[in-house]
Amino acid sequence: MKRLHWFEITLILIVMGTHLYAAFSTAQNFPQRWFTRDDAYYYFKVAQNISEGRGSTLDGINPTNGYHPLWLVANIPIFSLARFDLILPLRLLTLVMAALSAATSILLFRLLRRVVAEPIALLAAAFWAFDTTIHSTITQQGMENGIVALAVVTLLTVLQKYELQKDAEASPDRLTTRKEMFVIALVSLFALFSRLDTIYLLLIVGVWVIFRGRPIRALLPADMLVTFGLLVAAFIQRAGLQIYLADFADSATLTFGLAFVVQSLAFYFVGLYEHPKGIPPLQLLRRAAIAVGGSAVLLAGFSLVSGSLGIPVPRAVPLYYLGGMLAWVLLSRWGYAALSPWPASPLSETDSPLETLRRNWRVWLERGLAYYGLAALALGAYMLINRALFGTFMPVSGQIKRWWGSLGSNAYGGGAKSLLDVFGLDPQHSNSWGLLFSPLQSLAEQTPFDFWAVFAVLVAMSIALVALNRQKAVRAVALLGLIPLGISAGLHTTFYGAMPYAARHDWYWTMQMLFIVIGLALFADLATVRIRQKQSGKAFAWALSLLGCAWLAWGLTTTIVNRMTYAPASQAAYMDVLTLLEENTEPGAVIGMTGGGNVGYYIKDRIIVNMDGLINSYPYFKALQANQAPQYLYENSGMDYVFANPYLLLSTAPYSFQFQGWVEEVPGLPFYGNKQILRFSPPGE
Repeated sequence: MKRLHWFEITLILIVMGTHLYAAFSTAQNFPQRWFTRDDAYYYFKVAQNISEGRGSTLDGINPTNGYHPLWLVANIPIFSLARFDLILPLRLLTLVMAALSAATSILLFRLLRRVVAEPIALLAAAFWAFDTTIHSTITQQGMENGIVALAVVTLLTVLQKYELQKDAEASPDRLTTRKEMFVIALVSLFALFSRLDTIYLLLIVGVWVIFRGRPIRALLPADMLVTFGLLVAAFIQRAGLQIYLADFADSATLTFGLAFVVQSLAFYFVGLYEHPKGIPPLQLLRRAAIAVGGSAVLLAGFSLVSGSLGIPVPRAVPLYYLGGMLAWVLLSRWGYAALSPWPASPLSETDSPLETLRRNWRVWLERGLAYYGLAALALGAYMLINRALFGTFMPVSGQIKRWWGSLGSNAYGGGAKSLLDVFGLDPQHSNSWGLLFSPLQSLAEQTPFDFWAVFAVLVAMSIALVALNRQKAVRAVALLGLIPLGISAGLHTTFYGAMPYAARHDWYWTMQMLFIVIGLALFADLATVRIRQKQSGKAFAWALSLLGCAWLAWGLTTTIVNRMTYAPASQAAYMDVLTLLEENTEPGAVIGMTGGGNVGYYIKDRIIVNMDGLINSYPYFKALQANQAPQYLYENSGMDYVFANPYLLLSTAPYSFQFQGWVEEVPGLPFYGNKQILRFSPPGE
């Protein structure tokens, strides 16, 4: 068993000790100051119902799969305790989330420590454990983020292990055994089922390990991200953002799939996935013109017939693609050659792409089948189980949010707000890179420069540091898994922005947050490499790191202590709204709400039915789309009341006048903000 480092022991004691203090605090703190996200209670209530034999349901009536599976499974034993005391599982979950945070931080420390200076690794791990923004997003909310972060860092650690073995054996093709591929695939599946949209990471990691030791493993995923971004931007430039989201989003995704397959084959066979140092500049230009030009011609042909196939593609899209992709290929290959500290492989100077394929196809196929085969079997089984139990292959919550985004309104936030927001790069609207963008925005406000000038300076400094320390930087990027992690995070962000997808939240962006923390640790290491060569500089780095860790730990500890207060036992309701509902409805009443996760968990002797569909059944989602939601709720749920804002319920998307005539005010009942209790019954009764 690996001995714990002194820092790891200290981190465990602080994290667990602080959260132990929180776990035993006043009961009312948990619904009011800690687990405040309604979405977290979707897990809690469903897990409680499963543990008590009611099945996968929020309300005990409608079956649902609107959650990520691994976190739901982890919650079932915890919330089996809710039959004794509703707060007891929340106290235990506070400690479980703390343990996940500590484990992730320790793995992050070990991942970084092998690559960057120990004081920097130590500070980065402390930042992940103690930063209040990360804590409130990843640990405190009770969502799946804690297990997602642990899964992603575990995957990066496994990838690093095999990279180091490759270095030790001086063989780029060392990873050949099925067992090793299965291990990587299993850890990738751990990440996938912790949160299903980490599928981008699963896909990119497969390319990364299958083509180990060859430039294609970095260039192909980067080409994928850029191609998708170029095509989406081309569609938006021709159609406009709102029309694109309403009418062209699916077409752009399908066009990307076709273009990328054709492009990848063309790039491979003209040699654009060979080491760029082995290709003279003019020859690279010629190869790029042939491959990109040929792909653009096929794309233009597709655009001519796409309308008849029901996949409209603006005629100018191939031209945007031609110019943008040609520029990217030249810049990326020349940049790869300039930053690579090693010469091209001698094989790349003598073997044609066809000969390389002939010599390696069996190895590549074996790796691909071992990795993607296991992943496909697991994902296929998950989808079939969902289809059998819930009538749909994937979680209904994601389908609901996709539908909301297509309504052409700002229902639940609507889709992307600008072209930059599509790519998660709008500092006003995007939050996927907020861990970096927020401090840069604050810095820009303190200087005469705008946000993009500050961001450009950071990018220029990063490139300069890599150029000055090429061998160390390139090796560090590979050992830290920054290429698969960064490209996966970019695809993750862009696919959400390129779809009409509403209600994107801060807890979606765990991969992006990890990429920022790891990337900044590498930046700090490269920036201080010469300073740390002197004894005084090394001592200064340690002093700064320890002071930073202490400051971060103190900040989080005092925040938690001040928030999770100890007070005499109280009989007060866990939430004010509970008193209103329980005093003005009869026991056994079925009450419809938008959201309703926390109320459904805490309310006594009533049933809360989710009306927005996120944690309701797939048939209810179809009824909501067909403007038949009231009939469905009346016939399948026996709903008695609705607790909602009447204007939003009766006049706005996604309800869109469906409930007209189905609800009526109850005279004399108080309001709760803009919400009120409405009696629910068929028109005319």
